[in-house]
Amino acid sequence: MKVNGNGSEGQQRQRNTIARSQRDRKYLYQQLAEIIRNQIEKGNYKPGERLPSMDTIAAQYSVNKVTVRRALAELVKAGLIYSVPAQGTYVAEPPASRAHAHRPNQLLTIGLISHVMVPGNTGLYHMEIIEGIRAELARINGTLVILPVKYVEPQVKILDMVLQANLDAAVYLGYFDQVALQSMIANGPPAVLVDYSLRGSQVDTVLVDNRSGGYQAAEHLISLGHRRFAVVTGETDQAVSQDRLQGVYEALDHFGVEHSSIELLRGDFQREGGYRAMSDIVAMSNRPTAVFFMNDEMAAGGVQAANAANLKIPEDISIIGFDDTSWATAIQPPLTTIHVDKGLMGSIAIQRLVQRINGNNPVPTTTLIPTRLIVRDSTAPLAGVPAI
Repeated sequence: MKVNGNGSEGQQRQRNTIARSQRDRKYLYQQLAEIIRNQIEKGNYKPGERLPSMDTIAAQYSVNKVTVRRALAELVKAGLIYSVPAQGTYVAEPPASRAHAHRPNQLLTIGLISHVMVPGNTGLYHMEIIEGIRAELARINGTLVILPVKYVEPQVKILDMVLQANLDAAVYLGYFDQVALQSMIANGPPAVLVDYSLRGSQVDTVLVDNRSGGYQAAEHLISLGHRRFAVVTGETDQAVSQDRLQGVYEALDHFGVEHSSIELLRGDFQREGGYRAMSDIVAMSNRPTAVFFMNDEMAAGGVQAANAANLKIPEDISIIGFDDTSWATAIQPPLTTIHVDKGLMGSIAIQRLVQRINGNNPVPTTTLIPTRLIVRDSTAPLAGVPAI
């Protein structure tokens, strides 16, 4: 696919091939992607070599730039090429050549790639996970490279950053665009996902047993006699919110409590979101007797809003959180919550990566971190209603 001023007989054959194929069922961009893929696989373009510009490719194959852009996007997704802003598009290194064989006593370099590391996004929950990662790396003579990324950054830019860091392995913490994450896992160093799962991807994963935690929170409130309580979720499109809510519903079913008896309010896992949700609850004519916030940070905001409304906790309203961060003991009264061992999550993530690098764990694993109820002073039995 090399180009000169007059073109070549081979290029003319390629043009004829794509022109005749327009009657086929495949779209033009898919045909073009296959042609470029074949050129790469044949070695006509070597790893690290820059491809011709989109204008050159468009002229060479008599297609428009939109078709070229879509074809290149397919190859980026497949991990065959990557783009460098203001420089061009390059052929990626084959996966095998990107893997780093870790030698005993060699300093292990692990990258932490996460949106939560962007200023303003890092909460106490994630900081405790990161501390677990750091502690485990210190134990095994490893070093941590922080690679904060923004939600709006394109997947190619993130992958470029990961590859240029020359990592032995990578920890992906929290939520990512799934297409971007699949590309980074397929084309980057050995990886582990923490606090996020990717269906269909062969990668080690460390997750909280969120469904069990949601069940425990609802079971606790029901056991205290609360039959009408509110649940303040995080972003409802995130699996963590869905799983915790599913656990709540399972507890309601187990104890014969109607789903319609609970009030669902959407939060955002931020303190301000908890404050707004509790303000809405306070304004309800038939106010719930308890509130389950899906993390401690929102619960702290809820306590603040309850205090502003002169509600006593737990006499007037019970509050329970999730995660057992330092928020839980910093507020008054101390918060009943669902404990998660965040440090263990980080530690296990590094252990899985070391096993992967050393070839000791060929089959990807999913580790569920168990939860447990921690009862403090923010919940109490509901007067006049029998407890279970």
